Amino acid sequence: MPNNAPVNYKLLRRIPYLIILIRYGVNENELKPINLSKIANDLGTTPQNIFKMINRLVKDELIMKNTTNGQLLVKFTPKASEILRFVIDTIRHYLDEKLTIRLVGRVTSGLGEGSFYMSLEGYVKQFIEKLGFKPYPGTLNVALKPEYIKYRLYLDLLPGIYIQGFSNGSRTYGGVKCFRATINGLPGAVLVIERTHHSPNIIEVISQYKLRDALNLKDGDEVEILVSV
Repeated sequence: MPNNAPVNYKLLRRIPYLIILIRYGVNENELKPINLSKIANDLGTTPQNIFKMINRLVKDELIMKNTTNGQLLVKFTPKASEILRFVIDTIRHYLDEKLTIRLVGRVTSGLGEGSFYMSLEGYVKQFIEKLGFKPYPGTLNVALKPEYIKYRLYLDLLPGIYIQGFSNGSRTYGGVKCFRATINGLPGAVLVIERTHHSPNIIEVISQYKLRDALNLKDGDEVEILVSV
């Protein structure tokens, strides 16, 4: 729902339902199992009412659903993501300031691929142009504490700063979505990578600094990441 597109205000009534599903890990990227009884218990209603809510969202083309082995699976449609972006942009305009998502986790070792990707000219030129800094050739991997994973999943629904994928003639590299952030106070960015082998609890962070050295970090150290959305 681009800023110049007409808004279907009737669908904004579904925002509370979408937010409820976000809290249970639902996103646009993959079908996620949901427990109707747990959601109903948390909200003080019945599983039947939650199922009706799900069906209304399906009818409005805001979610897709499937059933596997008796387990209900759902995911957001692009239409739902656009509505959520509209709401976020509206709130941001009202507050006249950036919204911030707080993530907390512990430093962990990666597979050593960050230095290779952060050195590719196709990425580096765009990072300099769009983020305003040349990243240190490497990423800091952070394993989020369980209670922060749901906030990380919000980032999948937000537009962010998009770094285009490219081909060097022999290999194609995927796109990357970035969000400006601070890591224990130092400026940098969080990456949401299209092609990644990491689970959602792992995030990769870049900065113009070698963060391990600048912040004196080792595996297991806790870090705070404030993400501007």
